[in-house]
Amino acid sequence: MSVSKEALFNEVKGSLFEYLVGKEIAVRDGDELTFQKSLDPNYLTVLAQQDRMVRQFYPEMTGFLGQVSKLTTDELEKYVGTKMSRPKLLGKFINSSLGATFKEADLSFETNGKEKFVSLKLNKKNSYVNTKSGGIKSFFSHYFPFVSVQIQEKFNRVVEMEFETLGRELHAFHDLPYAGNFSAWVKKGFSELPGELSAGERMILKAYYARIAREMHLILSALEKENPEEFRSNLAALMGFGQEEVIQAVCFHDMKSDGIPYLHIHELEVHALSKAQLLPFDNISSVELDVGGDLLQIRVKPMNKFTTTAIKVNCSVKFKRPSGA
Repeated sequence: MSVSKEALFNEVKGSLFEYLVGKEIAVRDGDELTFQKSLDPNYLTVLAQQDRMVRQFYPEMTGFLGQVSKLTTDELEKYVGTKMSRPKLLGKFINSSLGATFKEADLSFETNGKEKFVSLKLNKKNSYVNTKSGGIKSFFSHYFPFVSVQIQEKFNRVVEMEFETLGRELHAFHDLPYAGNFSAWVKKGFSELPGELSAGERMILKAYYARIAREMHLILSALEKENPEEFRSNLAALMGFGQEEVIQAVCFHDMKSDGIPYLHIHELEVHALSKAQLLPFDNISSVELDVGGDLLQIRVKPMNKFTTTAIKVNCSVKFKRPSGA
């Protein structure tokens, strides 16, 4: 698959997938009209544009999305054990006052008169599933609210200090004077994007992210030791369970080899969470935790350009591979 096709696929697959699963549930419920009428006109316009783009530039994706939406609906039906009805899309153009209620959910439906919330994801086979992403300078205060303000503030000073070190090292690599920012770097025409760096430059950048990740590991180790119960309970949001009753349905696929997709459907396992363990630091840009055999990765990444301290923390989960998948 070409880079441009890959980018197109990643951009549109999520919203089309959510819509098609909702539509499939509605069709099986015999009430597609109500589902279609519930959709915001602006959202329908976006969907129509995405659909036209896919049919023009990537026609094989239409059949693929139809296949995985039916498979996902089949597996969800088996999981809940009864008929699903009244599907609603939640992730697009919803009332902002409801956002806190839905959180990670993309879709809801009713079974036996009770509303169920589902997070839907399409993922390449054997890859990490992205669950949460946020700014690094509020990471601890937001996701571990029991920690003191001083911990986040001290960590932010470390980030600033490491950024200063990065600037000096990259400029020295090219025998450039460092004036406290990357203006000279940009003026010389050097790239600000990580993917366009030379091997030597990339080593300096990776070491920078690893130093920040090491500091995160030290803080998380202290939190795990000092307040293990609260520390572990707060991992739920990082794993995509900010709304604890949500069902996560991940459809793993391999379009390149036309392999058969498979579904991983699960809910929050409190028992596994209560035994989560921080793994030893491996001198890389991420911190990892074992959660019942699944791997939670907390990774340090640039927002876009590496020449600012706008760094994000990307959380993702590598699930235990099901037998035969």
